[in-house]
Amino acid sequence: MNIENKEYKLYVPSNVKTRLEFFNGFGISELISTGIVALILLPISFIVYKLKGSFFIPVIIEFIGIAGTIMMTTKDMNNLCVISQIKLMIEFAKRQKKFEYEYYNKFDDGE
Repeated sequence: MNIENKEYKLYVPSNVKTRLEFFNGFGISELISTGIVALILLPISFIVYKLKGSFFIPVIIEFIGIAGTIMMTTKDMNNLCVISQIKLMIEFAKRQKKFEYEYYNKFDDGE
């Protein structure tokens, strides 16, 4: 028997990090998605600045977008973030089946 053909599975304890994280549940992939959202909101903030002439509203737009993205993408202890939980809820709702129940009395003579 060749030893190279065997699969070895390694047990990883629950508190061991398997990827680089800046703080609990927020790693490189979440940072990239936060950066993408910030870049998408930048032109919107610029347009609002040109229309209003104030820095306050564009800064608030950027802050809410970045903070919201961080909150939505940070993973919890079960390795799920808010976005993945919403995806799972939508998939579950799509798979639900409706079974209509019709009462039938076999002892009733009327048809």
